[in-house]
Amino acid sequence: MSADDRAALGILLDLSQALLSAQVRSEVEAILTRQSVRLLGTRYALFLRYLPELDVLRVTAQAGQHADDLGRTLPRGQGASWRAALGPDPVLHLRREHLPPWAVRRAGVPPQHVLYAPLRSSSGRLLGVLTVGREDPPFLRRDEHLLATFANTGTVTLQRIRETARAAATREGVLLALGLALEARDYETQGHTGRTVALSERLGRALGLEEGEREHLRQGAYLHDIGKLSVPDGILLKPGPLTPDERALMQKHVLMGEALVRRIPGMPPEVLGVVRSHHERWDGAGYPDGRAGEAIPRLARLFSVVDVFDALTHVRPYRAPLSAPAALDLLRAEAGRQFDPEVVAAFVSLPLLGPGSRRV
Repeated sequence: MSADDRAALGILLDLSQALLSAQVRSEVEAILTRQSVRLLGTRYALFLRYLPELDVLRVTAQAGQHADDLGRTLPRGQGASWRAALGPDPVLHLRREHLPPWAVRRAGVPPQHVLYAPLRSSSGRLLGVLTVGREDPPFLRRDEHLLATFANTGTVTLQRIRETARAAATREGVLLALGLALEARDYETQGHTGRTVALSERLGRALGLEEGEREHLRQGAYLHDIGKLSVPDGILLKPGPLTPDERALMQKHVLMGEALVRRIPGMPPEVLGVVRSHHERWDGAGYPDGRAGEAIPRLARLFSVVDVFDALTHVRPYRAPLSAPAALDLLRAEAGRQFDPEVVAAFVSLPLLGPGSRRV
């Protein structure tokens, strides 16, 4: 292996390593432009994302000395980026001394040697164009091959993110359907599942949870009471107080729910913790394990506040709803007894919307 080959391999390994951490499309685009400038020694790099709904290319990431291009939009057919996107070659190479009239020139920017590499999915769908430029030295065939490989690596990463997002959306739909199964029995007020998921997301953000933790919290919110599908209607829908035996049976729903959720492939333990432990109390008087304080899984402590607030402010078979201010007062009163005080403080600071609510 020649020295040039070893250098090229090192460059590609650096890029691949950087792309491993990318979770969203904008991160991939930013990494491609930043690494193109660093690894190819270019004056600038731009990523032009294809927006099919508008049929345009738009600069969504930049690096180097083109700080004023972000957001710039090219209609179909305008400029060299579109020529590369619509052409058959993996890279379009324009030399500064032979720039064609259809190449877009920027005022105040000296002529550049420019490379354009389109990103296309395996089905041929245009994703965008990666372009780099510099005044000197001219680009070599090796640079063309490297940029084409950059584009291919970026394409693979973008497709991986798209498939992950699609799988996550499918999973979310399944979880929502499971949550709505309870509402179909008229136990939960219509919309309970959606409200608790949305409130959980807002509370998680307020407490600084990372995206992975918020995702676990949302999944737990979808599935928290799935075990009640095993509770007879006579107990589930009973308008009056439960007998001791009925209450014991009702409390087993968290264990049944955990057993059901455990059968879903790939379900994280944090989600199981929400399902099992969201009826535990800060003072240790909850169920099913009598855990207290920080021994209760953190996400379960968060969700219990959300769940109780929604239950208090909506009609249930056994009582009328409270106003939002009254429910918030009750949460404050139970901080340090039923609920984690830190979670209550964050929750009551959220701007709550709805009849009789207020910003608190």
